[in-house]
Amino acid sequence: MDNQYNQQSNTELNQQGNPYQQGNFYQQGNSYQQGNFYQQGNPYQQGNPYQQGNYYQQGNSYGGSGYGNYGGNVEPQKAPNVFQQFVFSFVPNLYDRLIKVKVGSMIGFVTLLVLAATLLSFVPMMTGFLSIDMEELAERLPEFTLKNGRMYMEEDFVFDEGNVFVYMTEEIDSFSYDDAAEIIDEGYRDVVLVGRDRISIMQNGEYQQLDFGDLGDSFELSREWIATSLAPLVMLILIGAYMIYFLWRILWYFLCAAVYLLFAMLIASVMSKQVPGEALFRTAVYAKVLMFVVVTFLDLIPLVDISVPLLLRAAITIAFMGFAIRKLPDNRPTPAPMMMGQGWR
Repeated sequence: MDNQYNQQSNTELNQQGNPYQQGNFYQQGNSYQQGNFYQQGNPYQQGNPYQQGNYYQQGNSYGGSGYGNYGGNVEPQKAPNVFQQFVFSFVPNLYDRLIKVKVGSMIGFVTLLVLAATLLSFVPMMTGFLSIDMEELAERLPEFTLKNGRMYMEEDFVFDEGNVFVYMTEEIDSFSYDDAAEIIDEGYRDVVLVGRDRISIMQNGEYQQLDFGDLGDSFELSREWIATSLAPLVMLILIGAYMIYFLWRILWYFLCAAVYLLFAMLIASVMSKQVPGEALFRTAVYAKVLMFVVVTFLDLIPLVDISVPLLLRAAITIAFMGFAIRKLPDNRPTPAPMMMGQGWR
C-alpha cells in the first residue's frame, strides 16, 4: 500500500514539472528577451519633428489656400464684387484684395465702367438732338433737291449769323479750300459752301469736302425729306456709332493696361518683389480707373474745355501702380526655420 502511494506521488510530481522543467531564469525570458530600450523603441523610432512634418509640409502661406494666404489654415478673403472693385481701385492699400478677382469679374467691371462713361456722354447728346424741331429747321433751309449726283435749286441761299456762314448756289459747280479759308479769315469759325457738284466745310481750321457724285445716282435729298425722315435716320446712325465706340473703348482699355503691365513688372523688379504676372496685370487694370474717371468727369462739365495730357495721365497711373505694388505681398518663399540640432556641414 505504501509502495503504491509512493509511486502515485512520484508520478504527480513528474507531471507537474520540476523547476528546471517549468523554466529557469533564462527560459522564462530575461530583460533582453522581453525587449530592451532600443527594441521597445526610442524617441527616434517614434518619429522626430522632421517625420511629423515641418512648417512647409504642414502648410505655409504658399502651400495653403493660395497667393496671399498667410495662415495656411486661415480661410481666404472673399473676392470683392463689382461695386467694391470700383471703391478699392482708389485705395492702393486694398489692391491685395483686387488681385484675387477672377478674370470674368474683372472684364465685367471694366465693361460696366466703360458703359457708364459712354452713356454719360451719349444721353446728353441724344437729349439735345431730340430737342431739335426738324420741321422748324427745314423751314429755314431753301428749296433744293439733291439727286443724280448734283444739286438743284431755284435761288441762292445765304445764312450769316454769329460765327457761322452758309452759302448755297447752283450757279457755281464747286468751292475749294481757298474759298473757305478766305471766309474764315473774315472772322468766321464755321463755313459751309454748297455748289452744284460739291459741298465744302471748314470747322475749327479743319477742311472737308464731299462730291455729290460719290453718293450714287440713287441717293436723293430735299428739304421735305429733312423735315420728315432725317431725325430717325440720324438717331439710328448715332446709336450704331456709339455701340462701335463703346466696344472700341473696352478693347483700348485692356490694350493700355497691357502696356502699363510692362511698367508694373519694372516697378516690382526695382522693389525686389516677386509678384505673379496676372496680379501685376490686375494692378494695371485697376490703377487706370483713377484717370479714366477724372477724364470722363472733365468731359461732362459743360462750357469747360479742360483736357489732361496723355503723358500726365500715364505718369499719374504709373505712380499709382507703384504705391499699390509696394503694398502687395511678396510671393518669394521664406527660408526654412533652423531646427534644434541642425547645423552647418
